[in-house]
Amino acid sequence: MYLLQDQLSQGNASFHLSQCGIKDRGRYRCLVNSTLGQQESFIIMKVEGCKNREIQCLSKDIFPAPRLQWSTLPPKANLRSTTHMAPNTEGLYSVQSKLRMFGNTPTYVCTVNSTYGSQSWKSSLQKRELIGEAGRELSIPCMAPQNFQNFFLIWTFTRTNDKSKVILSYVSQTRQTSNLWEGQVGLEQDRVLMGDGSLLLHNPESQEHTGTYTCTFSGFQSRHMVQTQVTIRSTSRRPSKMWVIAVVVAVVALVTTALLLYRKQRGKYKDRS
Repeated sequence: MYLLQDQLSQGNASFHLSQCGIKDRGRYRCLVNSTLGQQESFIIMKVEGCKNREIQCLSKDIFPAPRLQWSTLPPKANLRSTTHMAPNTEGLYSVQSKLRMFGNTPTYVCTVNSTYGSQSWKSSLQKRELIGEAGRELSIPCMAPQNFQNFFLIWTFTRTNDKSKVILSYVSQTRQTSNLWEGQVGLEQDRVLMGDGSLLLHNPESQEHTGTYTCTFSGFQSRHMVQTQVTIRSTSRRPSKMWVIAVVVAVVALVTTALLLYRKQRGKYKDRS
Protein backbone atom coordinates (compact mmCIF):
# COMPACT_ATOMS: atom_id res chain seq x y z
CA MET A 1 0.00 0.00 0.00
CA TYR A 2 1.25 3.47 -0.87
CA LEU A 3 0.32 6.98 -1.95
CA LEU A 4 1.01 8.39 -5.41
CA GLN A 5 3.65 10.86 -4.22
CA ASP A 6 4.03 12.63 -7.56
CA GLN A 7 0.28 13.30 -7.67
CA LEU A 8 -0.13 14.80 -4.20
CA SER A 9 0.86 18.30 -5.33
CA GLN A 10 -1.93 18.10 -7.93
CA GLY A 11 -4.54 17.31 -5.30
CA ASN A 12 -4.64 13.55 -5.90
CA ALA A 13 -4.39 11.80 -2.53
CA SER A 14 -5.48 8.41 -3.86
CA PHE A 15 -4.38 5.40 -1.83
CA HIS A 16 -3.11 2.35 -3.77
CA LEU A 17 -3.91 -0.99 -2.17
CA SER A 18 -2.50 -3.99 -4.03
CA GLN A 19 -3.66 -7.59 -3.64
CA CYS A 20 -6.52 -6.63 -1.34
CA GLY A 21 -8.33 -9.30 0.62
CA ILE A 22 -11.35 -9.74 2.85
CA LYS A 23 -9.47 -8.23 5.80
CA ASP A 24 -9.10 -4.94 3.90
CA ARG A 25 -12.83 -4.24 3.67
CA GLY A 26 -14.25 -1.51 5.87
CA ARG A 27 -14.43 2.26 6.33
CA TYR A 28 -11.43 4.38 5.28
CA ARG A 29 -10.95 8.00 6.39
CA CYS A 30 -9.08 10.53 4.25
CA LEU A 31 -7.99 13.77 5.92
CA VAL A 32 -6.29 16.47 3.84
CA ASN A 33 -4.84 19.70 5.24
CA SER A 34 -4.15 22.46 2.73
CA THR A 35 -4.20 26.24 2.36
CA LEU A 36 -7.93 25.94 1.72
CA GLY A 37 -8.43 24.34 5.10
CA GLN A 38 -9.14 20.82 6.24
CA GLN A 39 -11.09 18.38 4.10
CA GLU A 40 -12.34 15.06 5.37
CA SER A 41 -13.97 12.22 3.46
CA PHE A 42 -14.90 8.61 4.14
CA ILE A 43 -14.80 5.67 1.74
CA ILE A 44 -16.62 2.39 2.31
CA MET A 45 -14.74 -0.43 0.61
CA LYS A 46 -16.44 -3.73 -0.07
CA VAL A 47 -14.50 -6.85 -1.03
CA GLU A 48 -16.17 -9.70 -2.88
CA GLY A 49 -14.76 -13.07 -3.81
CA CYS A 50 -14.02 -13.26 -7.52
CA LYS A 51 -15.53 -15.90 -9.76
CA ASN A 52 -13.46 -18.83 -10.90
CA ARG A 53 -10.97 -17.62 -13.49
CA GLU A 54 -10.68 -19.69 -16.64
CA ILE A 55 -8.23 -19.98 -19.48
CA GLN A 56 -9.43 -20.96 -22.94
CA CYS A 57 -7.75 -22.91 -25.74
CA LEU A 58 -9.24 -22.95 -29.24
CA SER A 59 -8.22 -24.64 -32.48
CA LYS A 60 -10.18 -25.14 -35.69
CA ASP A 61 -10.21 -26.63 -39.20
CA ILE A 62 -8.50 -29.90 -38.21
CA PHE A 63 -9.04 -33.39 -39.63
CA PRO A 64 -9.45 -35.99 -38.32
CA ALA A 65 -10.73 -35.17 -34.83
CA PRO A 66 -7.75 -34.01 -32.69
CA ARG A 67 -6.83 -34.66 -29.07
CA LEU A 68 -6.44 -31.74 -26.65
CA GLN A 69 -4.41 -31.88 -23.46
CA TRP A 70 -3.74 -29.39 -20.67
CA SER A 71 -0.60 -29.20 -18.54
CA THR A 72 0.99 -26.75 -16.13
CA LEU A 73 4.44 -25.71 -14.98
CA PRO A 74 5.07 -26.83 -12.31
CA PRO A 75 2.91 -29.93 -12.96
CA LYS A 76 -0.44 -30.20 -11.19
CA ALA A 77 -2.82 -33.12 -10.94
CA ASN A 78 -6.61 -33.11 -11.26
CA LEU A 79 -6.86 -30.34 -13.84
CA ARG A 80 -10.52 -29.40 -14.30
CA SER A 81 -11.26 -28.68 -17.94
CA THR A 82 -14.34 -28.64 -20.15
CA THR A 83 -13.83 -29.53 -23.81
CA HIS A 84 -16.22 -29.32 -26.77
CA MET A 85 -15.49 -30.63 -30.25
CA ALA A 86 -17.61 -30.52 -33.41
CA PRO A 87 -17.16 -30.72 -37.21
CA ASN A 88 -18.27 -28.00 -39.60
CA THR A 89 -20.12 -28.47 -42.89
CA GLU A 90 -16.88 -29.50 -44.60
CA GLY A 91 -16.07 -32.13 -41.97
CA LEU A 92 -13.22 -30.14 -40.41
CA TYR A 93 -13.14 -30.18 -36.62
CA SER A 94 -13.03 -27.31 -34.16
CA VAL A 95 -12.09 -27.90 -30.54
CA GLN A 96 -12.59 -25.54 -27.63
CA SER A 97 -11.50 -26.18 -24.06
CA LYS A 98 -11.67 -24.19 -20.83
CA LEU A 99 -9.52 -24.81 -17.77
CA ARG A 100 -10.00 -23.49 -14.27
CA MET A 101 -6.95 -21.45 -13.27
CA PHE A 102 -5.04 -21.88 -10.02
CA GLY A 103 -3.89 -18.87 -8.06
CA ASN A 104 -0.31 -20.06 -7.57
CA THR A 105 0.29 -21.64 -10.98
CA PRO A 106 2.38 -19.38 -13.23
CA THR A 107 2.33 -21.29 -16.56
CA TYR A 108 -0.45 -23.08 -18.48
CA VAL A 109 0.15 -25.16 -21.62
CA CYS A 110 -2.44 -26.34 -24.14
CA THR A 111 -1.38 -28.99 -26.66
CA VAL A 112 -3.50 -30.15 -29.60
CA ASN A 113 -2.34 -33.32 -31.37
CA SER A 114 -3.67 -34.81 -34.57
CA THR A 115 -5.18 -38.28 -34.35
CA TYR A 116 -2.24 -39.90 -36.14
CA GLY A 117 0.30 -37.86 -34.16
CA SER A 118 1.80 -36.35 -37.29
CA GLN A 119 1.14 -32.76 -36.25
CA SER A 120 1.05 -30.85 -32.99
CA TRP A 121 0.00 -27.34 -31.99
CA LYS A 122 1.05 -25.80 -28.70
CA SER A 123 0.10 -22.62 -26.88
CA SER A 124 1.26 -21.50 -23.44
CA LEU A 125 0.44 -18.67 -21.05
CA GLN A 126 2.61 -17.41 -18.21
CA LYS A 127 1.38 -14.88 -15.64
CA ARG A 128 3.44 -12.81 -13.23
CA GLU A 129 3.55 -9.54 -11.30
CA LEU A 130 6.29 -6.92 -11.22
CA ILE A 131 6.84 -3.74 -9.21
CA GLY A 132 9.06 -0.88 -10.38
CA GLU A 133 9.90 2.65 -9.30
CA ALA A 134 9.11 5.84 -11.17
CA GLY A 135 12.13 7.24 -12.99
CA ARG A 136 14.13 3.98 -12.86
CA GLU A 137 14.56 1.74 -15.90
CA LEU A 138 12.63 -1.51 -15.58
CA SER A 139 13.11 -4.76 -17.49
CA ILE A 140 9.92 -6.79 -18.04
CA PRO A 141 11.08 -10.39 -18.66
CA CYS A 142 9.85 -12.47 -21.59
CA MET A 143 11.70 -15.58 -22.71
CA ALA A 144 10.70 -17.76 -25.65
CA PRO A 145 10.55 -21.56 -25.23
CA GLN A 146 13.63 -23.51 -26.28
CA ASN A 147 14.28 -24.05 -30.00
CA PHE A 148 11.84 -21.28 -30.93
CA GLN A 149 12.91 -20.06 -34.38
CA ASN A 150 11.53 -17.77 -37.09
CA PHE A 151 9.20 -16.04 -34.70
CA PHE A 152 7.11 -12.92 -34.57
CA LEU A 153 7.22 -10.99 -31.28
CA ILE A 154 4.59 -8.50 -30.21
CA TRP A 155 4.19 -6.44 -27.03
CA THR A 156 0.84 -4.97 -25.98
CA PHE A 157 -0.18 -2.74 -23.07
CA THR A 158 -3.53 -2.62 -21.30
CA ARG A 159 -4.74 -0.32 -18.55
CA THR A 160 -7.64 -1.24 -16.27
CA ASN A 161 -10.97 -0.92 -18.11
CA ASP A 162 -9.17 0.10 -21.29
CA LYS A 163 -8.50 -1.54 -24.64
CA SER A 164 -5.24 -3.32 -25.36
CA LYS A 165 -2.84 -1.53 -27.71
CA VAL A 166 0.28 -2.66 -29.53
CA ILE A 167 3.42 -0.85 -28.39
CA LEU A 168 6.20 -2.85 -30.10
CA SER A 169 6.69 -5.68 -32.61
CA TYR A 170 9.70 -7.61 -33.93
CA VAL A 171 10.25 -10.05 -36.82
CA SER A 172 13.20 -12.41 -36.34
CA GLN A 173 13.70 -13.25 -40.03
CA THR A 174 14.10 -9.61 -41.08
CA ARG A 175 15.28 -8.32 -37.67
CA GLN A 176 12.87 -5.47 -38.14
CA THR A 177 11.47 -3.64 -35.11
CA SER A 178 8.38 -1.44 -35.06
CA ASN A 179 8.38 0.66 -31.90
CA LEU A 180 5.19 2.65 -31.33
CA TRP A 181 6.50 3.79 -27.93
CA GLU A 182 9.78 5.14 -29.27
CA GLY A 183 11.84 6.62 -26.46
CA GLN A 184 9.74 4.89 -23.80
CA VAL A 185 10.46 1.19 -24.45
CA GLY A 186 12.98 -0.93 -26.30
CA LEU A 187 14.48 -4.40 -26.81
CA GLU A 188 18.01 -5.66 -26.26
CA GLN A 189 18.82 -6.24 -29.93
CA ASP A 190 21.80 -8.50 -29.22
CA ARG A 191 19.61 -10.86 -27.14
CA VAL A 192 16.26 -10.89 -28.88
CA LEU A 193 17.45 -13.31 -31.60
CA MET A 194 18.32 -15.78 -28.83
CA GLY A 195 14.72 -15.70 -27.63
CA ASP A 196 15.04 -12.97 -25.00
CA GLY A 197 12.20 -10.59 -25.78
CA SER A 198 12.39 -8.71 -22.48
CA LEU A 199 11.05 -5.17 -22.70
CA LEU A 200 13.08 -2.27 -21.32
CA LEU A 201 10.84 0.42 -19.88
CA HIS A 202 12.73 3.73 -19.81
CA ASN A 203 11.96 6.37 -17.18
CA PRO A 204 8.51 4.97 -16.27
CA GLU A 205 5.80 7.08 -14.64
CA SER A 206 3.44 5.77 -11.97
CA GLN A 207 0.09 6.37 -13.68
CA GLU A 208 1.05 6.31 -17.35
CA HIS A 209 2.96 3.02 -17.30
CA THR A 210 1.07 0.99 -14.67
CA GLY A 211 -0.95 -1.81 -16.28
CA THR A 212 -0.69 -5.22 -17.96
CA TYR A 213 2.12 -5.86 -20.44
CA THR A 214 1.62 -8.89 -22.69
CA CYS A 215 4.45 -10.45 -24.68
CA THR A 216 3.56 -12.94 -27.43
CA PHE A 217 5.99 -15.17 -29.33
CA SER A 218 4.34 -16.66 -32.44
CA GLY A 219 6.01 -19.36 -34.51
CA PHE A 220 5.13 -22.39 -36.62
CA GLN A 221 2.14 -24.08 -34.93
CA SER A 222 3.15 -22.63 -31.56
CA ARG A 223 2.53 -19.57 -29.45
CA HIS A 224 3.88 -18.43 -26.08
CA MET A 225 2.38 -15.56 -24.08
CA VAL A 226 3.63 -13.82 -20.93
CA GLN A 227 1.26 -11.49 -19.09
CA THR A 228 2.92 -9.22 -16.53
CA GLN A 229 0.97 -6.97 -14.21
CA VAL A 230 3.31 -4.02 -13.70
CA THR A 231 2.89 -1.50 -10.89
CA ILE A 232 5.06 1.61 -11.00
CA ARG A 233 5.43 3.14 -7.55
CA SER A 234 6.07 6.84 -7.35
CA THR A 235 9.07 8.04 -5.35
CA SER A 236 9.36 11.48 -3.82
CA ARG A 237 12.60 12.98 -5.10
CA ARG A 238 12.20 16.24 -3.21
CA PRO A 239 13.30 16.26 0.43
CA SER A 240 10.54 16.88 2.94
CA LYS A 241 10.37 20.48 4.22
CA MET A 242 9.84 19.20 7.74
CA TRP A 243 13.06 17.22 7.44
CA VAL A 244 14.96 20.36 6.38
CA ILE A 245 13.44 22.38 9.23
CA ALA A 246 14.36 19.65 11.72
CA VAL A 247 17.99 19.70 10.54
CA VAL A 248 18.16 23.50 10.78
CA VAL A 249 16.68 23.47 14.29
CA ALA A 250 19.14 20.77 15.35
CA VAL A 251 22.11 22.76 14.00
CA VAL A 252 20.95 25.96 15.71
CA ALA A 253 20.49 24.07 18.97
CA LEU A 254 24.00 22.62 18.76
CA VAL A 255 25.55 26.01 17.99
CA THR A 256 23.63 27.67 20.84
CA THR A 257 24.69 24.96 23.29
CA ALA A 258 28.30 25.26 22.18
CA LEU A 259 28.26 29.06 22.67
CA LEU A 260 26.75 28.74 26.14
CA LEU A 261 29.37 26.19 27.17
CA TYR A 262 32.12 28.38 25.74
CA ARG A 263 30.93 31.46 27.65
CA LYS A 264 30.55 29.44 30.83
CA GLN A 265 34.07 28.05 30.60
CA ARG A 266 35.42 31.49 29.72
CA GLY A 267 33.70 33.01 32.79
CA LYS A 268 35.25 30.38 35.08
CA TYR A 269 38.66 31.10 33.59
CA LYS A 270 38.32 34.86 34.29
CA ASP A 271 37.23 34.22 37.90
CA ARG A 272 40.32 32.09 38.50
CA SER A 273 42.64 34.72 37.03
